[in-house]
Amino acid sequence: MLVLTVVTYYLAGNGKINNFPTYLAALAFLPFIIVRPDCFSSFNKPILSLIIIFLLYLCTSVYWSNNTSGIVLAKYAGYFFLLITYVLGIALMSSQFPSFLKWLLVISILSATISSIYSMFLYLALPDYQPLIEKRLYSLGRLHNPVIASLSYGMAATLCANFLLIHIGRIRVLWAICLVILLLAIMLTETRSVWFGLIISLPVALLLQENLGSRRKITVLLSAFGILVVLGSGTWAMGYWDEILHRAYSYRPEIWLTTIQNTLATNLLFGNGIVTSSDLTFDGYYFQHPHSIYIATFFYGGVVGLGLLLLLIATCFWQVLKVRLSPLAILATSSLSYAAVVFFFDGNRLLTKVDFVWIAFWLPVALCLIATLRNGAIDIDWKQESGATEY
Repeated sequence: MLVLTVVTYYLAGNGKINNFPTYLAALAFLPFIIVRPDCFSSFNKPILSLIIIFLLYLCTSVYWSNNTSGIVLAKYAGYFFLLITYVLGIALMSSQFPSFLKWLLVISILSATISSIYSMFLYLALPDYQPLIEKRLYSLGRLHNPVIASLSYGMAATLCANFLLIHIGRIRVLWAICLVILLLAIMLTETRSVWFGLIISLPVALLLQENLGSRRKITVLLSAFGILVVLGSGTWAMGYWDEILHRAYSYRPEIWLTTIQNTLATNLLFGNGIVTSSDLTFDGYYFQHPHSIYIATFFYGGVVGLGLLLLLIATCFWQVLKVRLSPLAILATSSLSYAAVVFFFDGNRLLTKVDFVWIAFWLPVALCLIATLRNGAIDIDWKQESGATEY
């Protein structure tokens, strides 16, 4: 069900299909909590505690939200359990079945690549398929929003780049093709924030590699820079930069400042509560959320909520970098770097039913939890002892 959660996220036609496996996963996860609590004894206690405390705090903030009720509280309690199932369930399955995480990531990359191919086909081959006012990639299924699509593809691209750096032989060609396809789809979404995340996460994945020499790392960095130049030149030649520059900052500074002022005027310490609407109107434009998980968390949870979020991210980085620099630790570090950067420019509630924040934020947190398992034996089985490469 956890694997289906990721597959249906990228390939399902709507959110209802994507929600279904999360419900079944939660039902399957419940017996582990009751019957086998010892399964969680190897989890990193600081990361595990902060995940639970932060999500419980957001859930509790329903009490001081506007228009709260018992039904709303029950709904967010359900969101809490579904999200805990996703994050801890991935870590639990990885600790019980050594190949689970490897195949989860492989399937995630391939699902995102298939979604990218289909979406680009609709965009390029069918000119009438342009439901948006702006000429931006309208992706398959529930990824229809260009920003959601780009952030989701960007996480898959980060995972794919790690596979590309670690694997050898012919399988590396597959990851190179997938990465190019994902980057092309991201380019067609014309979303800018995703590139800031990739510019940070991909070099992190490269520079932390111990099996690559300095000269090889420089060569790869220069090659990546060359690819960015080509992509940038291509978008300029196709006229996309006119639209990108026209959007300027997309009112981000104004949205953030107004949201911060609203929080300061209401409840600085605890925020407005997660159910309270963060909609605002500026200069005649209507915005549905603060477009930053940091600003949004400050609005909903105040200083306490934002402090817990920053502490969770910092603790994940610190705990992962303390352990052996394994391929999984590098993957966790680079993916969390991507999440920490891109969500500075977008995102809303971190406690919600399955959405792009599950893929682009909570999956990296789960990877950090797995990379810091106490027994130290859980890692992605990248290569066989004989030297042959496997998925």
